[in-house]
Amino acid sequence: MRVPLAAPLAAPRAGAWPRQALRFALVFGLTAGCTAAAAAGPGAEAYAAGDYRRALTLLEPQARRGQPEAQYLLGRMRENGLGIAADFARARHWYGLAAAQGHAAAQAALAALNATASVPRSLPATAAAPAQPADPAPPDEAAQLQALIIGAAPPDRERAARLAETLARRALDGDPALAVLLGEYFESPALGNPDFAAAAHWYSHAGAAGHPVALNNLGAMYYDGRGVVQSESEARRLYERAAEAGDRVAQFNLALMLGQGRGGAADVPGMFDWLSRSAGQGYARAQAQLGRLLFEGAGTPRDLREAARRFREAALQGLPFAQYWFGRMNARGEGVPRDLEAAAEWITRAADNGVPAAMLEAARIHEMGLGLVSNNARAVAFYRRAADAGLAEAAQRLATAYANGELGLPADAREAQRWQAAGAR
Repeated sequence: MRVPLAAPLAAPRAGAWPRQALRFALVFGLTAGCTAAAAAGPGAEAYAAGDYRRALTLLEPQARRGQPEAQYLLGRMRENGLGIAADFARARHWYGLAAAQGHAAAQAALAALNATASVPRSLPATAAAPAQPADPAPPDEAAQLQALIIGAAPPDRERAARLAETLARRALDGDPALAVLLGEYFESPALGNPDFAAAAHWYSHAGAAGHPVALNNLGAMYYDGRGVVQSESEARRLYERAAEAGDRVAQFNLALMLGQGRGGAADVPGMFDWLSRSAGQGYARAQAQLGRLLFEGAGTPRDLREAARRFREAALQGLPFAQYWFGRMNARGEGVPRDLEAAAEWITRAADNGVPAAMLEAARIHEMGLGLVSNNARAVAFYRRAADAGLAEAAQRLATAYANGELGLPADAREAQRWQAAGAR
């Protein structure tokens, strides 16, 4: 059976919770610091609307032609599994290309993603590392290549190529962790133009030894058809192997393929089982996915208390949309005692982390002093950010404020007209 699961955890329209049954997006994602696309164009508009399938189709050609905003948005989609399998190596690739062109949001996103990579993806904390060969590669060489891949070292393609050549000989001698690192290298901007076939080769080499990260990454390549013939059934099989080996990202990806019935029959109980395992390993997106399903009562009895607990787990890890939803649950007393101070704190955090609807909510909170002391300057700043992110309600409030001289703003007919026009677009 195909259960009508919730759509990606995009923010609902301010002022109302979505109550209708929403279609399930393949790999449910929550953006980390995601903003609505500021660039014009149908791809960015589809992204902002949560139509990630269409966004992917429209943005990828632009990104490959070097458009930095498209590269940035693809990075967001890859990092957070928005309509496509989560893949941190590809997220770094797109962020890196946009960052190299001076895209400030991409630079910040790349830095944030790299900050979470204290344990290299080739040696995940979620599963025991495979046994090492008797004569492993010197750690400094692997660490140097890792730094080049994630952008922690200045770009140097020639140096990266030399390191990869040295490590390749050792990987072939039986070190699957190095083979994973090489797969990530061939997918990364460190190479210049990614070589997906080579990446798939190295992931396959490590996957033959049962390395869970290699199996997950190879599954993502089969899902997308990058470097291999596209096959959802093979992607699902690889995700399952990686999930069984303990990789929490693969558990998350597998769960959502099971829920939608992609690559095989739908299995809703299996979806919840794998989501719970991934969440139990602290994977914030799995925690938030469970929170959303429990909040909506999608495929499971509605349980607001458990939904709030799951959202809180993810919010404490810094996941912006989880912060927003947990804040709204505090504001409404859903699953937790009503607490306007906590609501203001969490919604403001989400707004500071780039969630457009949270920006609008934070503006109203600061304007009216809900759970904190009112602050017109902060309210105006959040209204501006929300309006720039495309929220008409925010632009209309600024238009009214300028027309009437409210929120500490001077009466200014021209500014009022400008924001009125922005809200009408």
